[in-house]
Amino acid sequence: MCVRVTSGGRLFFLLSFLTLGSHPAPAADLVTSDPPVPPNVENAPLLLKFGRRFSGFVEVNSALGKANLVEEPVKSSGWALRGVANLPVRERFNVQLDGRLEKLKFEDLSDQTMEFGAHGYYRKPDSYAIGLYAQYERISNETLAVGPTEISAGLEGAFFLSQTTVLGQIGLGQAHLEEQEASKLNGILGARYYYTDNLRFDLDAGFEQLLSEDAALKTYSISTAANYRLSDKPVTAFGGYRFRSSSLTSGDVHAGETTSHGIVAGFRYHFGSTSLREEERNGPLWTAAPYLNY
Repeated sequence: MCVRVTSGGRLFFLLSFLTLGSHPAPAADLVTSDPPVPPNVENAPLLLKFGRRFSGFVEVNSALGKANLVEEPVKSSGWALRGVANLPVRERFNVQLDGRLEKLKFEDLSDQTMEFGAHGYYRKPDSYAIGLYAQYERISNETLAVGPTEISAGLEGAFFLSQTTVLGQIGLGQAHLEEQEASKLNGILGARYYYTDNLRFDLDAGFEQLLSEDAALKTYSISTAANYRLSDKPVTAFGGYRFRSSSLTSGDVHAGETTSHGIVAGFRYHFGSTSLREEERNGPLWTAAPYLNY
């Protein structure tokens, strides 16, 4: 099997309406002394009822990092463009869609990542949220004709407190590159603390394991982030730091280890929300620091 390193230090295996019918009224009913009264449809059931709010944000960020490999530390850099949209369905059900394009440079290797995600979940804004997610990721680079692809799906949930939100995610997936395949297990646990409605601090820990027939790759990460949204404009400035440690085992032999760390900073432009806290409770929810790949 082969192993690759991206600029953040992460290792990869080279890896579907309700139709209302109408019927003509008899002619005798059209001639009456009283005008017709339209039916009251205010409380009529609907198969699909969209909520009042469509919200989300567009984000751009830039990252710098350093990885400690076998020989000596090497530097990395990159940028990313990301878009997130949330659509309420009925009263408390939601659909969130994510898309991300990322360009990373690690010494002489340049990677381009495209990622798409979908979340379907139930949320009580003053209590909890629980749902399912699915994600597709494709990586291409200058040295390979075809980059690895990763597909994963799983469960995610969150608990809302007065000033704090605790959220987590666990999933299974598969990584594929040409004839090589690996199974994937990943998990995230994070917390968000709101000092004010527009000033938020994030702390997150993540785990990922890739298993092939003869090797295993384990990665642990911890990250922090600060987010500040202007009170008079729908713009947020943010910055964060992440540390990662990865180890590769081939059979019973420890084949290698790497550590990496990096910083990221950028801006988000929001629509359909009035503050960071209000956006989390009524708009896109799954936007914690672990989704920042730096």
